[in-house]
Amino acid sequence: MKRILIILLFCNITIFAQDDLLQLLDDDANYKISSTFKDVKIVNGQSVELVNQGDLLFLIQHRFGPLNSGGYNLYGLDNSQVRFALDYGVNDWASVGLGRSSFLKTIDANSKIKLVSQSKGEKAFPVSIVWYSSVFFKQATSEDMKLESFELTDLMSYAHQLLIAQKINSNLSVQLSPTVVHKNVVIVGEDHDLLSVGLGARHKFSSRISFNAEYFLQLNESNTINPLSVGLDIETGGHVFQLHLSNSAAMFERALIHETNGNWLKGDIYFGFNISRVFTLKK
Repeated sequence: MKRILIILLFCNITIFAQDDLLQLLDDDANYKISSTFKDVKIVNGQSVELVNQGDLLFLIQHRFGPLNSGGYNLYGLDNSQVRFALDYGVNDWASVGLGRSSFLKTIDANSKIKLVSQSKGEKAFPVSIVWYSSVFFKQATSEDMKLESFELTDLMSYAHQLLIAQKINSNLSVQLSPTVVHKNVVIVGEDHDLLSVGLGARHKFSSRISFNAEYFLQLNESNTINPLSVGLDIETGGHVFQLHLSNSAAMFERALIHETNGNWLKGDIYFGFNISRVFTLKK
């Protein structure tokens, strides 16, 4: 009798264990794809990555002068532009940020909203889609503000992007970024609304190092050059360190996409780096 009870108990435990295992397998069959890119930036432009809920990301972006500035300027190292930014994860699908660039002395405020995540399984979705919006405020001098013609809104411009990315495999990710930039004030003959499409990619060499590239094609602007940037992402544990080369000295969307005049073939190449550090404020 005891043997029968032991056999029945063993069978019940086995059945429950199998049910739990099948449940785990079923859960694994439907999951979201993560870490499409290493950081919130591909190089200069935005990626589909958001800051985690309750985390504060401190970002330092630094650009030296052009390499063709010669040995007297140590090939650009004597000159620099910098942008400081703070991004906060409001929840698991939204973040907000604030930054200030020495380039054109511009303040920017932005938000990112994740509309859908790439996933696998029965409810699979092939891409991650994120909406990004930013407003730019170019600072004015006290003398400018005293002019009768001065209007605060003249200093403002805006950018909106739909970031569409796919992690093709564990090593390769690609992104498409349709973009519209609106300028409140333009030169006679220019459009207030400027359209472009960004192309970005990331290829991992190891768990800590990847190669990144991005390019923005302007669709209704012919007075400036399309920005092309390449770089390396290096994860050091607490930081993500990005080294890159670009024909643009700008670090915010309006100037990056539509105010780039550097020519790669003429040596108008800017070396720079990004350093990001995450602080957990709320668990």
